[in-house]
Amino acid sequence: MFAPLRSRRGFLMSCAAAVWLLVKRVSAEDTPGAQIADLKDQLEKGLRARRPEEFAFIARVLQMVDEGTLPLELVKGTFQWARKKADLKKYPFPYFEQALRIRAKRIGIVI
Repeated sequence: MFAPLRSRRGFLMSCAAAVWLLVKRVSAEDTPGAQIADLKDQLEKGLRARRPEEFAFIARVLQMVDEGTLPLELVKGTFQWARKKADLKKYPFPYFEQALRIRAKRIGIVI
């Protein structure tokens, strides 16, 4: 008699924990500052930035995204493209920078 009760309790506890984790993750993603910080890490590490000029370019891109001047989806899409393009290379940053400047220029934005 107690086995079904114990499994039901375990199931409900698992569901409650899953909902709590989901709410916590969604609320963290909705915070603009958290998105920018995550994007900063993603760009710096994913593009393997190493020179001061590269960090300055990333900082400018982040500032423009934060201001709403540069669409976030444009940055993310260009990031993914540069990573795939440079798959056989060790250094994707130049692909990202050039492609982002070109794509932004097409929509009238100068970085």
